[in-house]
Amino acid sequence: MRALPHGIAAALHLPPTPDPVAPAILERLLPEERRHAESLGGFRQVQFVGGRIAMGMLFHELGFRRVPVLSDEHGAPRLGSGLVGSISHKQDLVVALMARGGGGLGVDLEETDRDRMSIAPRVLRPEELEAVMALPAERRWCDTVVRFSVKEAIYKALHPFLKRYIGFGEVAVWPSPEGLDRVEPFLGPEEGGYQFEARHVWVGSRVLSSVRVRR
Repeated sequence: MRALPHGIAAALHLPPTPDPVAPAILERLLPEERRHAESLGGFRQVQFVGGRIAMGMLFHELGFRRVPVLSDEHGAPRLGSGLVGSISHKQDLVVALMARGGGGLGVDLEETDRDRMSIAPRVLRPEELEAVMALPAERRWCDTVVRFSVKEAIYKALHPFLKRYIGFGEVAVWPSPEGLDRVEPFLGPEEGGYQFEARHVWVGSRVLSSVRVRR
Protein backbone atom coordinates (compact mmCIF):
# COMPACT_ATOMS: atom_id res chain seq x y z
CA MET A 1 0.00 0.00 0.00
CA ARG A 2 1.05 3.57 -0.65
CA ALA A 3 -0.27 6.99 0.31
CA LEU A 4 -0.90 9.22 -2.71
CA PRO A 5 -2.04 12.86 -2.74
CA HIS A 6 -5.63 11.79 -3.41
CA GLY A 7 -5.95 8.72 -1.23
CA ILE A 8 -4.50 5.35 -0.26
CA ALA A 9 -3.51 2.98 -3.06
CA ALA A 10 -3.02 -0.79 -3.09
CA ALA A 11 -1.53 -2.76 -5.96
CA LEU A 12 -1.48 -6.48 -6.72
CA HIS A 13 0.28 -8.49 -9.39
CA LEU A 14 -2.09 -10.47 -11.62
CA PRO A 15 -1.38 -13.91 -13.11
CA PRO A 16 -0.29 -13.82 -16.76
CA THR A 17 -2.91 -16.32 -17.97
CA PRO A 18 -6.74 -16.25 -18.15
CA ASP A 19 -7.05 -19.47 -16.15
CA PRO A 20 -9.94 -19.63 -13.65
CA VAL A 21 -9.11 -18.06 -10.31
CA ALA A 22 -8.35 -20.66 -7.66
CA PRO A 23 -11.05 -21.28 -5.01
CA ALA A 24 -8.60 -20.31 -2.25
CA ILE A 25 -8.24 -16.86 -3.85
CA LEU A 26 -11.98 -16.47 -4.36
CA GLU A 27 -12.41 -17.07 -0.62
CA ARG A 28 -10.78 -13.66 -0.04
CA LEU A 29 -13.85 -11.99 -1.56
CA LEU A 30 -17.09 -11.20 0.21
CA PRO A 31 -19.98 -13.51 -0.78
CA GLU A 32 -21.62 -11.02 -3.18
CA GLU A 33 -18.28 -10.34 -4.88
CA ARG A 34 -17.52 -14.02 -5.17
CA ARG A 35 -20.88 -14.79 -6.79
CA HIS A 36 -20.22 -12.14 -9.41
CA ALA A 37 -16.65 -13.32 -9.96
CA GLU A 38 -17.88 -16.87 -10.57
CA SER A 39 -20.11 -15.54 -13.37
CA LEU A 40 -17.07 -14.15 -15.21
CA GLY A 41 -14.39 -15.89 -17.24
CA GLY A 42 -10.89 -15.35 -18.54
CA PHE A 43 -9.06 -12.12 -17.85
CA ARG A 44 -12.31 -10.41 -16.81
CA GLN A 45 -12.50 -12.72 -13.82
CA VAL A 46 -8.81 -12.29 -13.01
CA GLN A 47 -9.07 -8.50 -13.15
CA PHE A 48 -12.30 -8.32 -11.16
CA VAL A 49 -10.94 -10.52 -8.39
CA GLY A 50 -7.63 -8.67 -8.24
CA GLY A 51 -9.36 -5.30 -8.13
CA ARG A 52 -11.71 -6.31 -5.32
CA ILE A 53 -8.96 -7.84 -3.23
CA ALA A 54 -6.85 -4.70 -3.66
CA MET A 55 -9.77 -2.43 -2.81
CA GLY A 56 -10.77 -4.62 0.11
CA MET A 57 -7.37 -3.98 1.68
CA LEU A 58 -8.08 -0.25 1.84
CA PHE A 59 -11.26 -0.14 3.94
CA HIS A 60 -9.44 -0.91 7.20
CA GLU A 61 -6.70 1.59 6.41
CA LEU A 62 -9.32 4.35 6.22
CA GLY A 63 -11.19 3.18 9.32
CA PHE A 64 -14.23 1.71 7.52
CA ARG A 65 -15.85 -1.71 7.66
CA ARG A 66 -15.35 -3.61 4.44
CA VAL A 67 -18.44 -3.84 2.24
CA PRO A 68 -18.99 -5.65 -1.07
CA VAL A 69 -17.65 -3.66 -4.02
CA LEU A 70 -19.71 -4.39 -7.11
CA SER A 71 -20.03 -2.31 -10.28
CA ASP A 72 -22.65 0.08 -11.55
CA GLU A 73 -24.03 0.05 -15.08
CA HIS A 74 -20.93 1.85 -16.35
CA GLY A 75 -18.46 -0.48 -14.63
CA ALA A 76 -17.51 1.93 -11.84
CA PRO A 77 -17.05 0.45 -8.34
CA ARG A 78 -19.89 1.15 -5.92
CA LEU A 79 -18.74 1.97 -2.39
CA GLY A 80 -20.57 2.70 0.80
CA SER A 81 -21.35 6.18 2.05
CA GLY A 82 -18.36 8.30 3.01
CA LEU A 83 -15.89 6.76 0.57
CA VAL A 84 -14.84 7.27 -3.04
CA GLY A 85 -12.68 4.88 -5.02
CA SER A 86 -11.41 3.79 -8.40
CA ILE A 87 -9.63 0.81 -9.97
CA SER A 88 -7.24 0.50 -12.93
CA HIS A 89 -5.53 -2.58 -14.29
CA LYS A 90 -3.09 -3.78 -16.86
CA GLN A 91 -2.64 -7.43 -17.74
CA ASP A 92 -0.11 -8.04 -14.95
CA LEU A 93 -1.04 -5.41 -12.35
CA VAL A 94 -4.12 -3.88 -10.71
CA VAL A 95 -4.23 -0.65 -8.68
CA ALA A 96 -7.06 0.45 -6.39
CA LEU A 97 -7.35 3.94 -4.91
CA MET A 98 -9.69 4.96 -2.10
CA ALA A 99 -10.30 8.12 -0.06
CA ARG A 100 -12.71 9.54 2.48
CA GLY A 101 -15.29 12.11 1.47
CA GLY A 102 -17.49 12.85 -1.47
CA GLY A 103 -17.03 14.03 -5.00
CA GLY A 104 -15.29 11.84 -7.52
CA LEU A 105 -11.99 9.96 -7.59
CA GLY A 106 -10.22 8.39 -10.55
CA VAL A 107 -7.04 6.39 -10.99
CA ASP A 108 -5.34 5.16 -14.16
CA LEU A 109 -2.21 3.15 -14.94
CA GLU A 110 -0.59 3.26 -18.37
CA GLU A 111 2.46 1.74 -20.08
CA THR A 112 5.03 3.74 -22.03
CA ASP A 113 7.19 0.89 -23.32
CA ARG A 114 5.59 0.77 -26.79
CA ASP A 115 5.53 3.96 -28.84
CA ARG A 116 2.13 4.40 -30.52
CA MET A 117 2.14 8.07 -31.46
CA SER A 118 -0.44 7.30 -34.16
CA ILE A 119 -3.13 7.48 -31.43
CA ALA A 120 -2.22 11.05 -30.45
CA PRO A 121 -4.65 12.79 -32.85
CA ARG A 122 -7.50 10.66 -31.46
CA VAL A 123 -6.86 11.28 -27.75
CA LEU A 124 -5.57 14.88 -27.75
CA ARG A 125 -7.24 18.14 -28.55
CA PRO A 126 -5.60 20.18 -31.36
CA GLU A 127 -3.88 22.54 -28.91
CA GLU A 128 -2.55 19.58 -26.91
CA LEU A 129 -1.26 17.90 -30.06
CA GLU A 130 0.46 21.12 -31.09
CA ALA A 131 2.19 21.31 -27.69
CA VAL A 132 3.27 17.66 -27.89
CA MET A 133 4.67 18.01 -31.40
CA ALA A 134 6.71 21.03 -30.30
CA LEU A 135 8.64 18.79 -27.90
CA PRO A 136 11.83 16.91 -28.85
CA ALA A 137 10.88 13.68 -30.64
CA GLU A 138 12.09 11.48 -27.79
CA ARG A 139 9.69 13.14 -25.31
CA ARG A 140 6.50 13.13 -27.38
CA TRP A 141 5.24 9.64 -26.60
CA CYS A 142 5.69 9.90 -22.83
CA ASP A 143 3.96 13.30 -22.79
CA THR A 144 1.08 11.86 -24.81
CA VAL A 145 0.71 8.94 -22.40
CA VAL A 146 0.67 11.26 -19.40
CA ARG A 147 -2.14 13.31 -20.94
CA PHE A 148 -4.04 10.15 -21.92
CA SER A 149 -3.67 8.66 -18.44
CA VAL A 150 -4.80 11.81 -16.64
CA LYS A 151 -7.80 12.01 -18.98
CA GLU A 152 -8.77 8.44 -18.16
CA ALA A 153 -8.60 9.26 -14.45
CA ILE A 154 -10.67 12.42 -15.04
CA TYR A 155 -13.42 10.44 -16.76
CA LYS A 156 -13.64 8.06 -13.81
CA ALA A 157 -13.68 10.94 -11.32
CA LEU A 158 -16.43 12.74 -13.25
CA HIS A 159 -18.57 9.61 -13.49
CA PRO A 160 -20.54 10.18 -10.24
CA PHE A 161 -21.62 13.57 -11.57
CA LEU A 162 -22.22 13.06 -15.30
CA LYS A 163 -23.10 9.36 -15.56
CA ARG A 164 -22.16 9.29 -19.23
CA TYR A 165 -19.31 8.60 -21.61
CA ILE A 166 -16.90 11.54 -21.84
CA GLY A 167 -14.95 12.08 -25.05
CA PHE A 168 -11.22 12.78 -25.19
CA GLY A 169 -11.93 16.22 -26.60
CA GLU A 170 -13.95 17.29 -23.57
CA VAL A 171 -10.88 17.99 -21.44
CA ALA A 172 -7.35 19.21 -22.07
CA VAL A 173 -4.50 18.21 -19.77
CA TRP A 174 -1.40 20.31 -19.24
CA PRO A 175 1.23 18.23 -17.41
CA SER A 176 3.93 19.72 -15.22
CA PRO A 177 7.38 18.22 -14.52
CA GLU A 178 6.43 18.06 -10.83
CA GLY A 179 3.38 15.91 -11.59
CA LEU A 180 0.79 18.52 -10.59
CA ASP A 181 -1.28 18.79 -13.77
CA ARG A 182 -3.69 21.47 -14.95
CA VAL A 183 -7.08 20.40 -16.29
CA GLU A 184 -9.01 22.55 -18.76
CA PRO A 185 -12.59 21.29 -19.19
CA PHE A 186 -14.69 21.66 -22.34
CA LEU A 187 -17.93 20.17 -21.03
CA GLY A 188 -21.50 21.09 -21.90
CA PRO A 189 -23.04 24.42 -20.83
CA GLU A 190 -24.89 22.79 -17.93
CA GLU A 191 -21.87 20.77 -16.80
CA GLY A 192 -19.58 23.44 -15.36
CA GLY A 193 -18.39 24.35 -11.90
CA TYR A 194 -16.09 21.38 -11.30
CA GLN A 195 -12.81 21.68 -9.43
CA PHE A 196 -10.07 19.32 -10.60
CA GLU A 197 -6.98 18.15 -8.76
CA ALA A 198 -4.82 16.04 -11.08
CA ARG A 199 -1.51 14.32 -10.38
CA HIS A 200 0.76 11.82 -12.08
CA VAL A 201 3.78 9.88 -10.85
CA TRP A 202 6.19 7.57 -12.59
CA VAL A 203 6.38 3.95 -11.44
CA GLY A 204 9.28 2.62 -13.47
CA SER A 205 8.20 2.97 -17.09
CA ARG A 206 4.53 3.28 -16.13
CA VAL A 207 2.46 6.38 -15.45
CA LEU A 208 0.09 6.32 -12.47
CA SER A 209 -2.44 9.16 -12.50
CA SER A 210 -5.04 10.19 -9.96
CA VAL A 211 -7.73 12.86 -10.11
CA ARG A 212 -10.09 14.23 -7.47
CA VAL A 213 -13.16 16.15 -8.66
CA ARG A 214 -15.43 18.28 -6.48
CA ARG A 215 -18.25 20.64 -7.24
